[in-house]
Amino acid sequence: MLERILHRNYRKAIINRLGGHNLGAPLPDGGRTQQLLIMTMFLVMGKLAKMDGRVTVEEIAYATSIIQLMGLSGYNKKKAINYFDQGKQPNYEPSETVHELARLIGKGTPLARLFLRVQCRHAFVKGTLRLKEKMLLRDLAEILGFQKSQFIDICHEIDGFKESEPHMAQSFMNKAYQLLQLEPGVEDSEIRKAYLRMMTKYHPDKFAHGDLTEESRKELQEKATNIRNAYEALCGFRKIRI
Repeated sequence: MLERILHRNYRKAIINRLGGHNLGAPLPDGGRTQQLLIMTMFLVMGKLAKMDGRVTVEEIAYATSIIQLMGLSGYNKKKAINYFDQGKQPNYEPSETVHELARLIGKGTPLARLFLRVQCRHAFVKGTLRLKEKMLLRDLAEILGFQKSQFIDICHEIDGFKESEPHMAQSFMNKAYQLLQLEPGVEDSEIRKAYLRMMTKYHPDKFAHGDLTEESRKELQEKATNIRNAYEALCGFRKIRI
């Protein structure tokens, strides 16, 4: 209970990010809540991705978009990737980890619903929800405090809009290309060139001795961070070594 109070601001920020309300919401330290959410999120995503025996580039792109939405970089980003790989192992069963997460964030809470929604959307990346995936997600939904009818509503909501709206992963990648002023069909070698060109233009150090207001400096820092995130996302999607 104490951890829920201590990490209230983190939960609010991550809900805004994953819910699409404020993708750039500043993330305070989330302590154990943050670490358990990262671990469970990507273990389950790895499990779902591997259930049909293959992991597609679309699933990797979607996982990459969630890494960026959760504001993960450095050590936490490496942990997320490692958890995704661990989740792909045949002997991994997610129920215990999800039980622990549910106890920490609360059953039926907005964050629990967003967690389930992310996993359902991930399962739909390949186009349809297979029986084994549906059974796993139904079990996880129950652990997270949602009834069967609520789980079905989430699936119908995602399935109903998957044709008329772009997938979150594809939308995220399109924005990454736009931020680096690139077309999606560009050669791999051009991505790093664009990144260096944009960082040279917008990096705050370039204006260290200029007459900038604090607000302008923060805007430049945010721009540089977004450029870096876009570069890392595209490298992850295309499997380019950074």
